Amino acid sequence: MEGCQYIGPEQVNHPFKMCGCKPFPGRVYCEEHIWTVYKKGTSSGNKRKIAAIEKELAEIKLIEEVEEILND
Repeated sequence: MEGCQYIGPEQVNHPFKMCGCKPFPGRVYCEEHIWTVYKKGTSSGNKRKIAAIEKELAEIKLIEEVEEILND
């Protein structure tokens, strides 16, 4: 399946509509919703997962920046 699979709690209608934005590499949620799912900044969030996601995101952003520079 392509696109973010996040379904917000505000959705009560069937069928559910998923976000559909570009998912974070290796995940099923986009960058915005991955933090919603893992509750970034709360004590109930999984700190190891959050740290790993932040590291992955930083690496991906760096790669995207390098690719953009090379393509200019």
